[in-house]
Amino acid sequence: SSSIAFRVPNSLSPAAEAADSRPPVDPSMGACNTKMPAISPALLVVVKELFNAMDEDKDGKVMLPEAEKFWAGGKLGKFGKMSARAMFNEVDDDANKSISYKEWVDFWTNVKNSPEHSYSDEDIIEEVQAMLKGEAWRDWDDGKSTTKGNGKE
Repeated sequence: SSSIAFRVPNSLSPAAEAADSRPPVDPSMGACNTKMPAISPALLVVVKELFNAMDEDKDGKVMLPEAEKFWAGGKLGKFGKMSARAMFNEVDDDANKSISYKEWVDFWTNVKNSPEHSYSDEDIIEEVQAMLKGEAWRDWDDGKSTTKGNGKE
């Protein structure tokens, strides 16, 4: 009996991984469970810009008072606290009044891949750019709420 031997790499090179259009599979969850595709580089640039604009002390986390200050400094004035709290209700998954960069990117990945609404990169970029100019936080159709608990409906 003869067997054919072939080498299977442990992981793909970054270039090969980027070219692979299939969503990544989490092996611990079985073949049917897949992760959401990552957001595009263009979208990542603007959401990172918004995160950095709020992260006043540049510690890699946005605290609620930092967000309130950011939103109050825009066109919203005293209503800025409402936008900051609405954002935290949607984004702060562990309800610790701090948004890590990972939570932030995970939130935008969820918005982009939302089954409730088909947002294009252009839609999201336009809204984020408006927020950077002082507009209010938007209630995204992402299965989360701007008014309840830690954002879970």
